[in-house]
Amino acid sequence: MARKSKISTDTTNNELGLSDLRMRLNFLEKENIKLIKQIESNRTKLNNLNDSIKEVGIQIAQRVAPLRQKMLELDEQIHTVFQEILTGRKLGKKSRKDIETLYYHLQFGGVISPKHLPMESDIFENNDESETEPNWDSYKGHSNQQVMEDIPKPDRDELKKIRQLFLRLADSFHPDKVTDEAEKEYRTEIMKEINLAYQDGDLARLLAIEKQQALGAIIDRDSSNDLTRHCAKVEAENTYLKDQLETFKQQLKLTKKTQQGEMTAAFKKISKYGGDPIGEALREVETQISIIEEMHQFVADFRDRRITIKEFLRGPEFLRQQQMSEEELMLEFLSQFQ
Repeated sequence: MARKSKISTDTTNNELGLSDLRMRLNFLEKENIKLIKQIESNRTKLNNLNDSIKEVGIQIAQRVAPLRQKMLELDEQIHTVFQEILTGRKLGKKSRKDIETLYYHLQFGGVISPKHLPMESDIFENNDESETEPNWDSYKGHSNQQVMEDIPKPDRDELKKIRQLFLRLADSFHPDKVTDEAEKEYRTEIMKEINLAYQDGDLARLLAIEKQQALGAIIDRDSSNDLTRHCAKVEAENTYLKDQLETFKQQLKLTKKTQQGEMTAAFKKISKYGGDPIGEALREVETQISIIEEMHQFVADFRDRRITIKEFLRGPEFLRQQQMSEEELMLEFLSQFQ
C-alpha cells in the first residue's frame, strides 16, 4: 500500500508541475500578444506623426517658397551693394572700418545672412575667428532625422534572434519553392514584408507575421521539457519586445519634441478651430521682407549718395524706432497696470 501511495504522490506532483508550466506559458503567450499589439500601436502613432510632419512641411514649403525666394534675392542684393560701396568708393580708414562694422553687425543681428567679403581691414583682428563668428547652424534647431541618432540600436543577442526568425520565415515563404503563380505572387508580397522588417530590425513585426501565418512550433503540453523549453523561448522574445516597445515610445516622445513635431502639433491645433497657421507664419515672413526691403533701400541710398555717411552709420530709422531704452521698456510695462 505504501508503494502505491508513493506512486500516486509522484503523479500528483508531476501534474502540478505541468499545470504550473502551462499557466506560465499561457501568461507569457498573452504577454507576447499584448506587447506585439502595443508595438503595432506605437508604430502606427509614430508613422502617422511622421506623415503629418511631412505633410505640414510640404504645405509650408509650397506657400513660403515665393517669399523665401524674394528674401534670398533681396539678401543677395544688399551684400552686392555693400561690396560696391567698399570696393567702388573712396573712403577714409576710419569710415571704411565703421562701414565694415555696420555690415557685420547686420549679419550678426540676423537682418542679412552671414557672408564673408574681402575687406581692406579686419574688424576682428585680435580675436580668433571661431570665437567671434556665431554658430549659424544652431539656428536651424533639431530636425526630425536627428531623433534616430538618440535611439538605441538592437544589441548582438537581439540581432541574432531577429536573423534566426528571418531565416525561418524566409525558408517558409520563399517564392521559388512553389510553382503556382497565385501562390508565388502571395509569397512574394509576404517576403517583401519579411525583408522590410528584417532591415528595420523589427522583431515584433517578424513575430506578428509568424503568428498570422500560424508557423509557431507545435507544443506538447503534456511534456514538461517541451513546456519549459517553449517558456524560455517566449520569455526571451518578450524581453526583446519590451526593449523594442520602449524604443518606439522613446522615439515617439522625442519626435514630438522636435521643432517639426511641435510645429505640426500647433498646426493641427490651430487648424482644428478654423485658423490658418501657415497664413500667420506668412504674415511674419512678409513683415521680415518689408524690413529687408527697407534695409536694401537704405544701403542703396548711401551708395548713390542720397544720404551722408553720418546718417548711414546711425542706421536706418525703422531699426532705431524698434530699439527702446530700459527706462522706456519699464514705463511701457508699468502702463499695463494703470
